[in-house]
Amino acid sequence: MRIGLIGLAGSGKTTCFEALTGVPGRHGSPRDNVAVVTVPEPRLDRVADIYKSRKRTYPEITFLDTPALEVGHGPAAVEKQLARLAHEADALALILQCFGELDHNGRPLDPRGDLESLLLELAIADLSLTERWLERLRSQPKKERSAYEEHFVERLRTHLQAGHPAFRLDMTPDEAKLLRGMSLITTKPLMVVANVADDDLEDQRGQAAMDFAASQGLPGLHFCATLEAEIAQLPSDEQLAFLQDYGLAEPARDRFIRTAYELLDVITFLTAGEREAHAWTIPRGLRAPEAAGKIHTDFGRGFIRAEVVAFADLDRYGSLAECRKHGVVRLEGREYVVQDGDILDIRFSR
Repeated sequence: MRIGLIGLAGSGKTTCFEALTGVPGRHGSPRDNVAVVTVPEPRLDRVADIYKSRKRTYPEITFLDTPALEVGHGPAAVEKQLARLAHEADALALILQCFGELDHNGRPLDPRGDLESLLLELAIADLSLTERWLERLRSQPKKERSAYEEHFVERLRTHLQAGHPAFRLDMTPDEAKLLRGMSLITTKPLMVVANVADDDLEDQRGQAAMDFAASQGLPGLHFCATLEAEIAQLPSDEQLAFLQDYGLAEPARDRFIRTAYELLDVITFLTAGEREAHAWTIPRGLRAPEAAGKIHTDFGRGFIRAEVVAFADLDRYGSLAECRKHGVVRLEGREYVVQDGDILDIRFSR
């Protein structure tokens, strides 16, 4: 899973990157900051203890911190900045400055206006790509044109002209397949992060922006990036006490990851044995052969069935043998939809 961070100059985007990853970022650099973060998964620890696994492999998230968005420099400048994210990121976090009285340009702080500007710039960048797509279609000889594709692109252009992200457009499966080939930035799921001051941890300054985000169906969260970046640098056994001093129950990273999982609608299943306990992140709704293919392509191709036990049952009974005694271990076939927290033992033919 790869999350791209986008923000205007002065939003504290790179400080947010440091808070979320614990890795120092290059502030003001034209280069991306990239870091991989281990996702906390207490269920994996419990399963590894039960199976006495020698190795534990946790899920990971890659954070991509891009240079500040150059709003007002025209669609070409924005397109260049966003092109890589459109190909590499699974979701985007829009970072808002919600601290201080003035923004980076010395104007009165306006987080809602910043959010509207970001959303508009993303839509304009995609509109430019879409118009070139339409021109390319119309330049083809009439007998070679696809009326179906042309009609869809015209509808997409109208949608973007109204300032709406592409992922909000009602599409048929065939239209969605066409859109995937274009890698538009607004096809990515979006979330909003309010970067607040340490004397405004309830985010009074950014409330209007977060209300607007909610009205657009965009999930959001707020935290003080400067404070959280300091916490991220502390030894793990000192972090909790520091958080409690500020009335915080958990690090921003944990809240961010939870929001990202909900945004992308992904779940975690586990595999375990004496050699290794491994947590796997997959889209919700995958059937067992597809989930098996995430472990190894041979598992997916040769899938026969899966032995399945829910984490709650394994946690309750304390061993696979006890789970079998109580009848909570199941054999599932190809149509089984994997559930969050399932522990799978894949049976396959080579």
